[in-house]
Amino acid sequence: MLELDRSLTDFNYYYFYLLQYLQLNKYQVDPDHPQIIANSIAALDAFENARRNGANVPMAEAEAISVLFSNIGESEYNTVSELILENFGDTIDLDSEIAVEYWTNQVMTDIPDLFDGVDRMAIGVDALDLELMETEIVGRIVIYLSDNGLQ
Repeated sequence: MLELDRSLTDFNYYYFYLLQYLQLNKYQVDPDHPQIIANSIAALDAFENARRNGANVPMAEAEAISVLFSNIGESEYNTVSELILENFGDTIDLDSEIAVEYWTNQVMTDIPDLFDGVDRMAIGVDALDLELMETEIVGRIVIYLSDNGLQ
């Protein structure tokens, strides 16, 4: 069988797909992070293997996307945005996307330990831990808002 070099020297659709997702969801991660590279290569392998084994393109694509997002947790930015919208719409002015973005950035900058105690995955934070610690995270935001005269 032909031996292939599976580095990212060539165009890798899955690498760019994952990078675009991470950028859109405001993950703070280096594009050369080993998990991104490993997942991209594994996704390409999964797609090719599925096609070799007779899967149609949509089925092979679904399998590859599943592999691509392994060990990718939730975006801290999106989590904070959602918590602010759900819990603080009556406390702070969130009438526009710019306002939500402002407060999300402000909270993440001013509370560096916001996600302390939450398991980190290779990239992002564990969704199950977030669910368990949501009240604690909201509490930290409440304390921040109170300390700054907004609560």
